[in-house]
Amino acid sequence: MKVDRQEQDDARRERIARAAFELFARSGLDAISAQDIAQAAFVSRTNLYRYFPSKVHMLLAHFEKAVQASRDDALERLRAGANPQQVWDKVTARMADLGVRYRHLVGAVGQAVLGAPPEAERVGAPDRAPGDGLRTALTLAALVQPVLLAMQAQGRLRPEANVQMLSVLLVDAFILALLHGGHRDQREVLRDWQDRFSLLMYGALAPESTARGELKD
Repeated sequence: MKVDRQEQDDARRERIARAAFELFARSGLDAISAQDIAQAAFVSRTNLYRYFPSKVHMLLAHFEKAVQASRDDALERLRAGANPQQVWDKVTARMADLGVRYRHLVGAVGQAVLGAPPEAERVGAPDRAPGDGLRTALTLAALVQPVLLAMQAQGRLRPEANVQMLSVLLVDAFILALLHGGHRDQREVLRDWQDRFSLLMYGALAPESTARGELKD
């Protein structure tokens, strides 16, 4: 059976992003060239430019796929009746672990998501489109939002709380925590995140939830 052209393109795009991330994870973004990535992904430089105009595009593509996998897992747990707070704890623990493990890549992802394009990230194509970081930010917010909606449905958030806006604020806070925290391990990331999370969430929590101290460690 003839393989659909779109499926071939998707598979090649995923292979490039995965190969690039593996190289970035070992050596950092700046040390890897377009030729290194093309060789690792078994494509020509021409094809590399066709799928990704910059190294940051490759990094964000792989990052978004990982976030989507976490979102699928969170949704499955919520549908199975898991406590939203426990689901939230698992999501943030995973993100904190990735932030520590790949700390030398956090700056590039964070700057792209927060709207400050990193320097020297092009691999030979036109300037990065302004919507790339925004798309990644929305992917992250889509990971957070279902958990917050479940909390709201249980009465743990104020019914009038804007969950969409709150999701974006929480994502920004988490990225800033990784960018500026200087953490040594996952526990420090989580402690910093918990402080920022508690501050942002305080006004959104239903009064009885605040009284119970649900956001305390």
